[in-house]
Amino acid sequence: MRTLFDIFDYFYRGGPLLVPIILISLLMWFLIFLKLQRVWLVSHYDISLEEAFAAVRERKPKLNLTGVPLAEVVNRFVSSMSRIREDNLALLNTLVDREASRLGGHINYIYALASIAPLLGLLGTVQGMITTFDAISVYGTGNPGALANGIAEALITTQSGLFVSIPGLFMAGFLRRRTFRVTQKLEEFKAGVMKGLGEAYD
Repeated sequence: MRTLFDIFDYFYRGGPLLVPIILISLLMWFLIFLKLQRVWLVSHYDISLEEAFAAVRERKPKLNLTGVPLAEVVNRFVSSMSRIREDNLALLNTLVDREASRLGGHINYIYALASIAPLLGLLGTVQGMITTFDAISVYGTGNPGALANGIAEALITTQSGLFVSIPGLFMAGFLRRRTFRVTQKLEEFKAGVMKGLGEAYD
């Protein structure tokens, strides 16, 4: 019970700007968990480059592998290949670019949300200092309670903004590094298939 009271008191003294900071935090972590789920799926179920090249050579899709980037590209490419080299190259480029874009989706939003949180905290600092100076103008320095409310608002919003921002930026960087590796794998596949198509049509 005491813990709940302390939490309520913390949010009460933080002022109204804690509400958007909390909402930003919830949205940011929702996006982070979505991306973590995708990264886990890719790391556990996506096929290797050797399997991908073999599937293209044999014109045989990797069945029952949906939602993982390289397998998706292979399945769609093998299913839609034609006898025209230019059409195959265009199809391959489109599929790889689409999966790369889908992989990087939401990461920029996570960066943006993590960057907005400390700015809201700074705005709360300014608001808290204004409250403090207003209290000084009305009561002078003889009412420490009125001064403490403004200072508490300033410090709590700053602290909350940093609590949201620091782990958010860390997770965004982690997710970007992991998705970059998968994107590199897609580019290696594209380069290998394009080379193979070039040799096949020479």
